[in-house]
Amino acid sequence: MKPVSGLETELALFGRSVLLGAVMFVVYDLLRVIRRIFPHGIVWVSVEDLIYWIMASVFFFLQLCRDNNGIIRFFILLGLVAGAGIYERLISRHLMKWLTKFIHSIKKQLKKAFKKATMKLQIRKTPRKTEEKE
Repeated sequence: MKPVSGLETELALFGRSVLLGAVMFVVYDLLRVIRRIFPHGIVWVSVEDLIYWIMASVFFFLQLCRDNNGIIRFFILLGLVAGAGIYERLISRHLMKWLTKFIHSIKKQLKKAFKKATMKLQIRKTPRKTEEKE
């Protein structure tokens, strides 16, 4: 087994950073789907974004410390941007449409089931008319 050269190590690090950029964008897309289904105000959107970026930064920092002893290199940042861009161009739009439709259909089915359950409860709660005695 031959020793790994510096270039091979850097290529592997670049590949992991591309993957990390795509994963970070997937997580943000999931957040966007939740916002489409359960719309809420600018304050909550801002709080969600703040939490997302704090978590993404911590995760990126931990990965950087593990993979490259905490040294930030330009090609790592380039890999993050490339991974996010590739995902956004090829997959994001289709995944967003599919997930939104899927979750809307589940939401619709849950509403129907809830409506049926409440209708049955209302029927049981209404007093039954007693037959009039002649």
